[in-house]
Amino acid sequence: MTPRPAVSAHRGGSERAAPATWEAYEDALASGAEYVEIDVRRTADGVFVVHHDPRVRHTGPLLSTLTHAELNERAGHPVPVVEDVMELVAGKLVGHLDLKETGHERELIDRAIALLGEDGFVATTLEDRSVAAITAAHPRVRTALSLGRDGKDIGRRRLVPTRLSELLPMRRVRACGAHGVAVHQRLARATVLREAARNRLFTMVWTVNEDAALRGFLGDPRVDVLITDRPRRAVELRDHTDVRPSR
Repeated sequence: MTPRPAVSAHRGGSERAAPATWEAYEDALASGAEYVEIDVRRTADGVFVVHHDPRVRHTGPLLSTLTHAELNERAGHPVPVVEDVMELVAGKLVGHLDLKETGHERELIDRAIALLGEDGFVATTLEDRSVAAITAAHPRVRTALSLGRDGKDIGRRRLVPTRLSELLPMRRVRACGAHGVAVHQRLARATVLREAARNRLFTMVWTVNEDAALRGFLGDPRVDVLITDRPRRAVELRDHTDVRPSR
């Protein structure tokens, strides 16, 4: 039986290796985590790669304009291929595929099912239409609508309505067919965990690193998966200390 909440190694974790590197994903296998988070983008030559930002090194060229070989050169290290990481963790950890782009949902999810099995991963995304595309094609694949869009990406006029739709997300969740929510810790504390529990949603909380916050969410029965850069520490706090329920 999976411990509750399960721990997810964010980008493989960063306790013993640089995040989102092959070494980080190898280390995730030994961390004690039950899940591992994999950011997904696609290169110009059609390779799904593990990469969080749309640009290389934050200010470099758009990843979508580079081949995988060019991306490796620009990044200064081999950028892992998503399928290789899925093969590495298959049968050992539950994959948490965080889709950073739209338009490739069906192809990616088909590959994930082939490598991880239909119940071997959960797909998350900030985009309602991506969740809807996945649930329409594969209704039994777990999906979670991500809540906590960066204010820099929203624009001043859209900031307030966007935040309101995240604090009270049930209309969006029902419309896109998500099975749950993947929520920033501040929104989780404010209203979202309460709303999720009331509606019996699967919940993931990100990205929690400080000990006090780790203890709080680890002791909250409304949290299904805790996402952290410190999976070893989270597992230690969960399994070897007295973490009392906060609710």
